[in-house]
Amino acid sequence: MSIIAAGMISLLTLTGGLPEVMWLGDPVEAASAAAHGMGDSQFMQQSPLGILNNPALLGISAEGLGLELSAGTEFFVEKRTRLVYDSFESSIGESEIAFNKGIGFLPGGAAVSARGIGGFPESIAFAAGWRVPSTFGYEYGRIVRNASYVKTGEEQLSVSGLLSEFDLAVAFMPTERLTFGLSGGYITGSRDVDWTVTHVDPSIEGEASSRKESISGLVTRGSLLFALSSRVYLGAGLEYPMALSVSPDTTGDPVDWNTLSDQDYDLDRPMEVRLGALYIPGNILRSRVTGEFYWSNDGSLEFEEQSLGLSNSWGVRAGVENTLPGGPVARFGFSYDRSPIDSELDRMGFTAGMGFAYDEWNIDLGASFSPDRWKQTQIPGLPSFSAGDSLTVEETATRVMISLSRSFDL
Repeated sequence: MSIIAAGMISLLTLTGGLPEVMWLGDPVEAASAAAHGMGDSQFMQQSPLGILNNPALLGISAEGLGLELSAGTEFFVEKRTRLVYDSFESSIGESEIAFNKGIGFLPGGAAVSARGIGGFPESIAFAAGWRVPSTFGYEYGRIVRNASYVKTGEEQLSVSGLLSEFDLAVAFMPTERLTFGLSGGYITGSRDVDWTVTHVDPSIEGEASSRKESISGLVTRGSLLFALSSRVYLGAGLEYPMALSVSPDTTGDPVDWNTLSDQDYDLDRPMEVRLGALYIPGNILRSRVTGEFYWSNDGSLEFEEQSLGLSNSWGVRAGVENTLPGGPVARFGFSYDRSPIDSELDRMGFTAGMGFAYDEWNIDLGASFSPDRWKQTQIPGLPSFSAGDSLTVEETATRVMISLSRSFDL
């Protein structure tokens, strides 16, 4: 890993959080609650918000105007421990050095889709909307102790902000079995970082740094949808994001890790390839089964023409939906993501959800639980830790989302 890349990641690993998530943002894989409850299978979700990710889904969207709104909340818990040694350098247990938790609002998005508009060919459909692809929400605090585990100070880190994406999508259906889709989006947002260290000894001056950044960029997507039959659909898509332009406005005294405090810079983002399948058995339960796979070329990411030292990553999503007797819909799903840094940072998630109809509106609820545990001793090369550091991090993220959707005749 290059010195510059190490400096970028040091800020994030210095006090907490998975490095790739803290730098690029915590991804919001599914903007709709229905997809969230099915393992975050947004790529094959037949809804206006799903179409923003996969414009070819317009080929199987309902005639007329579709509307969808979503939002949610996320609860995060993190526990950090280190081994404790006696005077003979023998381990006598673990000491908790930090316990952090927080809850935050998660705006999902809003989108509309239109098919069968008067004056346009029946083979063309459109969609537009706003979604939040990632957020920067993290709170960290710890007590600083010396080698004898006596308190010497406190450290606080706060990261906030989010990215918004405004999208337009169009699809062309030359036949009933094939759909081509294209979409593009403008990304804008901000990230604020505040870091402070105070000392018990009043003769030692504390440290503080505040970093505010505005972020902007573009993303393009292309996808294909092939209908093998009225019950089986296959999809493929390519997402090509342009580099994000970051303009910092930092106040306070910079510290060692803040190597970019006075610069505008561009941040590479990876290209992604996605494959998906949708199966509708057609039984009395009116089931839907989805599966997705994505591959991301994180290994090609560079900063100032120097490699970030990452590996290519990939992930899978799977979900099932059944309509229960009486009308409610039940959903379950699973997700797995391969980290571009090390396999010890891989993540998995378990999801569930429900769907209800009220008057002409559909109300969907989705929830997920993602546990993670990693040890510094098993991840070589993280620049902010010394070799052999006994740090162990346990994290859990619980996310709940709600969506409202409705169809209108044109």
